[in-house]
Amino acid sequence: MDSLPPPPLPPFPPSVPAPAPAPKSNGGKWVLLGCGGCLGLIVLGVLFSIGAYFAAMKLIQKTDVYEEALKRAQNSAEVQKELGTPIETGWSFSGSVNYRNGAGDASFTVPMTGPKGEGLLSVQADKKSGAGWHYDTLEVAFPDGKKVDLRGGP
Repeated sequence: MDSLPPPPLPPFPPSVPAPAPAPKSNGGKWVLLGCGGCLGLIVLGVLFSIGAYFAAMKLIQKTDVYEEALKRAQNSAEVQKELGTPIETGWSFSGSVNYRNGAGDASFTVPMTGPKGEGLLSVQADKKSGAGWHYDTLEVAFPDGKKVDLRGGP
């Protein structure tokens, strides 16, 4: 008996190498770093501006013209009647104080509050070298339109 050879095996499909993994893209990281970098610069700029504003406010609040104006307003019986006591200043401030060789000028407004209400302290003053401050405007204005002139002293 002749033995028959085993039947041929079907051919194997051609070997296909496994697909290579896709290269990792760093594009997403660059986008995040780019946006984060820009955002970081914007945040730093805003923080710097806020810091500069509050530093300027603190410097102005230490000037003699500011302290005298605030003292006159807080010690005024008319202002105390309108606002109550204690009278405090708000956190915002607008205006400027300039000194040059002992002379200067000031123009600013400061919100004031008390238990009974609120008002706005307005100051416009100038100073000659060797002299005190001369106030063109030193008053507290109230929402109802009433104004208290503080130029006569406390």
